[in-house]
Amino acid sequence: MNAHKQTQPFPALDKPCKHAFPFSLACPSFVYPAGYLDNVRHLAPFVDEIELLFFESRFKDSLPDPALIRDLVQQARSGQITYNVHLPTDIYLGHRDPAVRHSAVAVLRQLIDRCAPLNPTSFTLHLNRDPSEPDSRRWQARSASSLEAVLATGVPSRRMSVENLDGDVERLAPVIEALDLSVCMDMGHLMVNEVDLATFFDRWKERITVAHLHGVDRTKDHLPLDRLSSDRMDKVLEILRQFRGVISLEVFSFQALNTSMAHLLDQWFKMEADNV
Repeated sequence: MNAHKQTQPFPALDKPCKHAFPFSLACPSFVYPAGYLDNVRHLAPFVDEIELLFFESRFKDSLPDPALIRDLVQQARSGQITYNVHLPTDIYLGHRDPAVRHSAVAVLRQLIDRCAPLNPTSFTLHLNRDPSEPDSRRWQARSASSLEAVLATGVPSRRMSVENLDGDVERLAPVIEALDLSVCMDMGHLMVNEVDLATFFDRWKERITVAHLHGVDRTKDHLPLDRLSSDRMDKVLEILRQFRGVISLEVFSFQALNTSMAHLLDQWFKMEADNV
C-alpha cells in the first residue's frame, strides 16, 4: 500500500479555512492522488481536522501500520490539526452469522487500538443492515452486542459516532441510545433521501459530534458544495450557526474540495453580514 510514502507536491487550496468558523472544519484524507501522509501535509495548513478514511478491511494492508501512525501523530503536532477516523464500511456488526460478527468486532478493535495515539475526536461507523435479516429487533440486538465488545477496548461510547446512511434513521435509535453513542449527521445522505435537515438536527443535536457536508443533485451526492440549491444551502447554514462540533466536507478530489471551501466561506460570510 505504501500509504505513507512521500510523493511529489500538489497544488495548494485557494482559501485557507483554518480557525475560520465557530465549528472545526475537516476534509477527507484522500483529496490528492497520494497516500495519507502526503494528503495530511498538504491539507493541514487549510483546515482544522482531517477525516482519516479507512473504508476497507479485507486486504492485508488495509489497516495503518505503526510507522504511519507515528508519522501522523508528528504531523498533527507540526500542522496543528486533529483527526477523526472513518471506520471500515465493509463489516457487519449485526449479521446473523456469528463468524461475520466476530470478524467485524476484531477489525474495529484492532483499528481503534492502532489509531489510539492519534486521539481522534470521533470514530465514525456505518451500522450496516444485514440484507438477509428481515427482523429489525434481532439486527439491533446483535449490533448492540457487537458494539459492546468493541467498546470494551476502553474507547468512550461518545467517541463512537453512528452515521445515517439513508432516510430510515429511527431504526438506529435503540442501539444509539442503549449504548450512549454519538451521531454522525451526513447532510448529503439526508437530502438525497428527502429527510428534513432541521428535524434530524433537532432530534439528535445533543449527540451529533461530527457532520458530513457535500453537494447533492437529485440522487447523487458527494458533489462540490456549490451544487446545492440556495434553499438547501440556507438550511445547511442555519444548522451550522448552531453547531460547535466537526463539519467534514466529504468530497474526494482537489477541485471539489477547493470549490466547496470557497463556496462555504462565501456563503458563511454573506450570512454573517446579513445578520449584523
